[in-house]
Amino acid sequence: MKRMSDAFGRLVPFIREYIYNKNWTELKNAQAQAINAILDDERHILISSGTASGKTEAAFFPILSQIADCPPSSVAVLYIGPLKALINDQFERLRDLLKAADIKVWRWHGDVPAAHKKKLLENPSGILQITPESLESMMMRKGGDIIKLFRDLRYIVIDEVHAFMGIDRGSQLLCQIAKIERFAKCSPRRIGLSATLGEVSSAADWLCLGSDKSAIVIDDKNTKKKFRIAVNWHKEDLSFYTAIYNQCKDTKSIIFTNSRTEAEQVIANMREIARLRREPNVFYVHHGSISKRLREEAESAMREHEGSAVTSATLTLELGIDIGKLERVLQIGAPYSCAGFLQRLGRSGRKTGVSEMYFTGLEIESEYNGDDVFRKFPFELIKIIAIIQLYLEERWIEPIGHKPLPFSLLYHQTMSMLVSMGEMTVSALARSVLTFPPFYAVSQEDYRALLLHLLKIKHIQKTEENTLIVGLEAERAVNHFSFYAVFPEEDEVYKVIFDGREIGSINNLPPDNAGFCLAGRYWAAIDVDARTKCVFVKPAEKSRRLLWSLAGGGEIHTKIVRRMRQVLIEEDIYPYLFDSAKERLGEARNLAKNCEFIRSVLSEYCKNTFIFSPWLGSRGMRTLDVLFRKDGFFKNLRAVPIDKYFYAIKSDLPLQKLTEKFFDEIKNINSANELIGGIGDNLPLIDKYDRLLPKELLKKQYISNRLDAEELKF
Repeated sequence: MKRMSDAFGRLVPFIREYIYNKNWTELKNAQAQAINAILDDERHILISSGTASGKTEAAFFPILSQIADCPPSSVAVLYIGPLKALINDQFERLRDLLKAADIKVWRWHGDVPAAHKKKLLENPSGILQITPESLESMMMRKGGDIIKLFRDLRYIVIDEVHAFMGIDRGSQLLCQIAKIERFAKCSPRRIGLSATLGEVSSAADWLCLGSDKSAIVIDDKNTKKKFRIAVNWHKEDLSFYTAIYNQCKDTKSIIFTNSRTEAEQVIANMREIARLRREPNVFYVHHGSISKRLREEAESAMREHEGSAVTSATLTLELGIDIGKLERVLQIGAPYSCAGFLQRLGRSGRKTGVSEMYFTGLEIESEYNGDDVFRKFPFELIKIIAIIQLYLEERWIEPIGHKPLPFSLLYHQTMSMLVSMGEMTVSALARSVLTFPPFYAVSQEDYRALLLHLLKIKHIQKTEENTLIVGLEAERAVNHFSFYAVFPEEDEVYKVIFDGREIGSINNLPPDNAGFCLAGRYWAAIDVDARTKCVFVKPAEKSRRLLWSLAGGGEIHTKIVRRMRQVLIEEDIYPYLFDSAKERLGEARNLAKNCEFIRSVLSEYCKNTFIFSPWLGSRGMRTLDVLFRKDGFFKNLRAVPIDKYFYAIKSDLPLQKLTEKFFDEIKNINSANELIGGIGDNLPLIDKYDRLLPKELLKKQYISNRLDAEELKF
């Protein structure tokens, strides 16, 4: 064996033996750095390194060496994973690593037997792997065990840390960490693992929230792989599905889509092409509405089969579940973000060292061949190019989002604390909850307003001793398993049953004998049991019926939209475009030359109608929408959105005068709070518990978390 770094010699014998048995000739760069950082320092650590670069081992080799030398009196390591499947995958990896050690690894989620959990509660030790939802359940229902479980907790490892940052689920996790530290009186080090990060410094800051320690950043840029990208484009179904089939049929590939419906349709078509060609059916579906059995079947095929295997997926295979040596990633349509693009690109290339990503899209002719000039632009294709160019030119990834006033989560954590403690005084509750990191910007006055509202709607109530407890109207909700998650659940979920086995679930109930697609096959409903919410089905003919609520499309950053405009204006020929994509982009650029609204922010369209082209992302466009509804904003002006990127402005003023007045008005907006007059009472209910907030807090939350006046500074 070749000489390894000095870090290897610092590991305990069973880990060194494990490395020898794996025939590794050297530690990877991130592993060597992490070993020394964990063993020599007391700060938190963020490890940012490419997919399949050994981040899990980078964290656990030194952690386990420390635990083996100094056994803990409780759980020593709390591993937080975003998915049960990822926890199951890592559980097997750690069990393999710990075969020769007297260190236990435990799982805790809904599929784990109660006997396994009971053994942990009786003798807490080693490594506990858990999701934020299961951790919430544990802290609410088994609060008396928290001290025993975590009194000697030394590390909290957060896997796929980028999947938590900037969303309520990550803020919930920060609250949980704060509770553990307070209740168990421990001070564990935090170790974040991620393959996809833009600004590593802001990610490190997030990791440290609520702690008095800073973080060491291990940003292993040497693990960045080579990659190949191709973009194809189609105007009719046959060439679209045939091209996808030819790209992936002899490979281990994932086809990423932006919706469950797309994932189903593409695999149903792949299977039909395979049947007509009399070729093997190697196609699977993997998303949140597919049964666990079929998801695991897809994972097994990807990981263990020697030959080809192709799986269509939404977000469920973006994260680090082991799916073997994936050769190619395909993306239908544009990914929502640069971060999503990079995460998906990084899934392939373990076998060859070169990641391959193939983009393709289907543009129905009626969508771009009508009289509406805006529909003649292939914005999905242009967005794909913009995202690729931003990464190639700048290695840019979206900054971490931030919710200064997460009132929906504040409701959740208030109720969670009352369930855990049984009852609390108002002052004790405020001291506890408002000092959790996500709520630093929440004022005492706003929290008082929330509590008064919850008393009014009977979600909390006062006892004779003047303490607060969970109210009658909330008891059923907080005692249901769905309460543990802070992301919204779908309204209606029906299990789909064929031949006595569950194949998945849907949330739009089909009419009798209406065909729909699930698990890559077509079905028709033959019976519905309303009591058990089960739909019994039989095989059926092809159908395009939608069986799930459509996704909102995700947030798009202004930088991507501005780069889209540049794609239309510049003359660069991108080497990764297939001929079909080059042709379609050429058509769009020729059209853009004759469209003033592509180049100008305000341009005349027809008499008394102007096109406003701000080229803003989601937050900016929302802010404009509120501005246009604000009382007193620019009298006699009417603005109507005509596309996600443009507005039609109705005005009697000539273009130059309109432009001057328009931008003078916008310049006077200094903060989003000044837009309160444009916010009506019918605000969208976005976060899970928005429906339980008083209107004044719902408005404040919307302004703070969803708008940005700085976006209006053109």
